[in-house]
Amino acid sequence: MIKIKTFIISCLFIFFISCKEEVKQVKNDKKRYDQAVLIFPDTVFVNEKYDGKIEYKSDLDTITTVFDDVKKARFMYYSFLTTNDKNYEVEYLKTIVTDTFVAISNKEIPLYNIKFNRLGLNYFDGIITDEVMIENGGKDKNGGLNTRVITHETRLTRGVYVVKKK
Repeated sequence: MIKIKTFIISCLFIFFISCKEEVKQVKNDKKRYDQAVLIFPDTVFVNEKYDGKIEYKSDLDTITTVFDDVKKARFMYYSFLTTNDKNYEVEYLKTIVTDTFVAISNKEIPLYNIKFNRLGLNYFDGIITDEVMIENGGKDKNGGLNTRVITHETRLTRGVYVVKKK
């Protein structure tokens, strides 16, 4: 009976602390502010699949908020890996990412079937790429279209504690 009560109390504790929002605001030397919130449980069971999402706000929203504008094409995605070490540079991270999720709107990137296979503290570590290609109708010196490309990259890292299911 005591084991059942302990198990129920543990489950309730995990449930109440598991949906933490962590806001990352990034300012680079060009005075750009992007904000990313990774909504995912703080504590998960090993080898079980979970869903989450990233809520994102960018300065590029002032240019366009839709993905189907031909004159202002916008692309947004999160390339990441799950790891137990996050101590490396962004350029190295770009070479080791293992998965990518594409945004469904200018505000949300869904995450599906995320699984951690190591116990203890693990991390989401990745880069949100937000890009707008502006077609201005002009031609370059070779006769090609003169398109301006603006790219924002935001590193988003978040810890997740992985436990065994009892």
